[in-house]
Amino acid sequence: MLDFNTNLSNALDKDSTESYWYLKLYYGDETNFTGVSDKDRTVGSDIYYGVVIDWGSFTYSLSVENFIATQNAWTVKIANTDKSVNGSRFSDLLNSNYYESRKWELYQSSGSLSSSDSEILGSGIISGDFSYNAKSLTIRLQPFSAKHNLEVPTSKVTQTTFPNAPEKNRNIPLPCLYGDFSVDTTFPTPLDQYVAQTKVPAVIVDEFNETDNKVEARVDSVAVDTLYTKNVYHYKNGMYSACDNSNVTVNNTTASVKFSGNTFYAFKELTGAQAAVDRTP
Repeated sequence: MLDFNTNLSNALDKDSTESYWYLKLYYGDETNFTGVSDKDRTVGSDIYYGVVIDWGSFTYSLSVENFIATQNAWTVKIANTDKSVNGSRFSDLLNSNYYESRKWELYQSSGSLSSSDSEILGSGIISGDFSYNAKSLTIRLQPFSAKHNLEVPTSKVTQTTFPNAPEKNRNIPLPCLYGDFSVDTTFPTPLDQYVAQTKVPAVIVDEFNETDNKVEARVDSVAVDTLYTKNVYHYKNGMYSACDNSNVTVNNTTASVKFSGNTFYAFKELTGAQAAVDRTP
């Protein structure tokens, strides 16, 4: 059974008039979160928006003999009405806060208890399997074990998440990148722009981002360490041409690359008779 602190235990006795849950949905680098509950609440200095329609079923299974405890995945349904969360629909936050694969935490509290008296009931990973309409949104919350048992691909170019993606890119996976793809810093500028250790694909998810006036491409944020403005290429006919890095912006948190302009540069190796002539002293 759960072992609550004394203040919370006393507040949950038979005379208690209010017991409630509140949920933290972390995003980005997990230093910030969006708080939700069944009604508007302030716990400590944190605001929790009263948008939860249905908490679903949050369950544990326990095998004492085998020393195994399992936290099952669960779903929470919240209101997705206009200006319901921080002046926006919750669905409007999905493409700016990036909750997918970030942490969630569920807490139990009662009455006017302070945040220090609240007790955590569960924690895990936010799934990217969001579904919503103009009235409600459903979030699937997984246990931490989901980190070690992932369904591949973890992210796709869906019309819901990326409404401005080219139609031919719909439902294809965002590439998972593993390994070292950094710039070889021993080469002088501008040669370092063309001598990456290797090149990997990024998928265009927005043909024209109105905020930045750039094309936007992404890879799966789960596996990305660092992106570089100097290593954005256009590929055609076996040649990689680098975009002018002054026209490139990158975001490591969201694993996005944005670029503009139509000028790309490439070093072409000289071969055959032309190379022999050009190399003659």
